[in-house]
Amino acid sequence: MNKGYISAFLAAVAASLLMGMLCIFVRESHCCAQLCSISRFGIGLLLIGLFGAVCVWRGKGSLRFSGMAFISGIGISLCILFYFLAIKETSAGVAALLPATGPLFAAVWEALLEHHLPPKRDALLILTAGLGIVLVSLLSGSANGGQNDALGILYGLLSGLFYSLYIVLAHFMKPTVSLLQRTFWQSLAGTCVLLPALLLAAAPWENFSTGWPWLLGIGLCQGVGVLVLVAYAMRRLSSLEFGIVSCLEPMEAALIGFVFYAEAMMTGQWCGFALVLSALLAKSVMARQTTLQPPAPTATDDSYEQEYNQNLIT
Repeated sequence: MNKGYISAFLAAVAASLLMGMLCIFVRESHCCAQLCSISRFGIGLLLIGLFGAVCVWRGKGSLRFSGMAFISGIGISLCILFYFLAIKETSAGVAALLPATGPLFAAVWEALLEHHLPPKRDALLILTAGLGIVLVSLLSGSANGGQNDALGILYGLLSGLFYSLYIVLAHFMKPTVSLLQRTFWQSLAGTCVLLPALLLAAAPWENFSTGWPWLLGIGLCQGVGVLVLVAYAMRRLSSLEFGIVSCLEPMEAALIGFVFYAEAMMTGQWCGFALVLSALLAKSVMARQTTLQPPAPTATDDSYEQEYNQNLIT
């Protein structure tokens, strides 16, 4: 086992662990979900914009508009927004599990776009994950002393839905769109979408004076940091390997909820977790290629190859 593979595996683990910790950052900031979301994209946009400006100035790249990257940025920004809303309304484990169903939703979208029913094996996985979600959702109130988590579960499902749209749109992105360009336009789209949502929120700046360090952490660690780690990991890991590692996120979130916020999980909910995660793992095994993997550089795009070799953010 070479050092490159080990470092890529550790990068994937670090990315999943950082994402699993999101519930701590969002809750401890005591800020609204809209402000937490725009912090993740706005800080990233600022850093990526500065880095891109340096690359352009040094002649190592160019910034060309990508409509598909911009549209996919709308999808991932809404995914993050609804995920943060779910964290506010339901247990951390449930909030992290439901967005992870995005690849299964994506299989449905792809079948609809191609005007046919999903393959039998995909249909079986979707039904398995659906059963798991039902178990987790129906028992959620019982696990939290009768508290109704219906709104949080709805937010989590919407997060998974928009994540699936992001996955599907990524298939239509041209391979010549560099990592820098893709991330810049996605971050810009996310900021544009989330800014009106922030302005429409009730008391959007409440607790900002005390919560800003957590917001900064969301932007630097869960935003830029995770994307850099994923970009590095996916250059060396297969879709199966990355899919297995990514399942650490909801499990870690459930553990954090139990240890730090006394959020109990019933046996039936753990069974539901197992069903959903097994469906996601099986989907990873069957996937021909991961949608998170950046396209390989081409001989006709020298600027892209330079950026790719420098581990730029996805």
